[in-house]
Amino acid sequence: MRKRKLKVRHSKNKPEQERDPEHDFHNPDGCCPDRLPSPKIPSPTDCLPPGELEKLHEKITAANELLLDLALGDDRPPEETFQKIFDGLLGQRVKINGHSGEMLEGKVTLSGFSFVVLRDEETITIYPYSQIETIEPMGRYAEHYDDPELVEIEPCFRRELTFHFGDVVSSSPELIHLFFRMRLDIYLLLFEDRALQVSFEGTTIDGMLTDVNKDSIVLEVDGSMNRIPLESISLITGKA
Repeated sequence: MRKRKLKVRHSKNKPEQERDPEHDFHNPDGCCPDRLPSPKIPSPTDCLPPGELEKLHEKITAANELLLDLALGDDRPPEETFQKIFDGLLGQRVKINGHSGEMLEGKVTLSGFSFVVLRDEETITIYPYSQIETIEPMGRYAEHYDDPELVEIEPCFRRELTFHFGDVVSSSPELIHLFFRMRLDIYLLLFEDRALQVSFEGTTIDGMLTDVNKDSIVLEVDGSMNRIPLESISLITGKA
């Protein structure tokens, strides 16, 4: 029996192991196969009137949230509870009552790791979760605000984010919040060299934020530097 000779074609391109995956990441349009349509199966609720269907969805959502709370139980840290609450109130005006008797109002614009940010036309309020006693929504509908979203990003930035994730994300507070949720010391970097009013340990001072560290901030007041531990801060306000 004669053996067949196989012809091996040598590619003019670089060997696979030498190719740079970063340059091959963004493939041209049309190179991926079309996604096959999913079969459409009728739902048991398709025949329900719109009003009854909406009530059913509300009951399902409430039941899912209850099951989640029961599953987490006491293992859920307080910060996670407030994060979940304010995530659902983003863009909506709220009234917050604090443990010290203060009352704050504003539109929720950021649900940080351990704090919430409220805004109105002239003021930004940063309030730690640890100071909150009650939260009261002031409207049924959320107001529009510009919230950063990672959608429709250009190919070059997508490539940089994929192959240099740490360098790219660590250089942007907005990206840090999108991926990891903003911590107070990182958020306050946006206010360096700006005037702030800070309340802590029963004292309120006005000054220029000159330095932010992991555990403290420094306010300049009439030429003197005042170092304030982050854990002692009960309220921060500034101009919007």
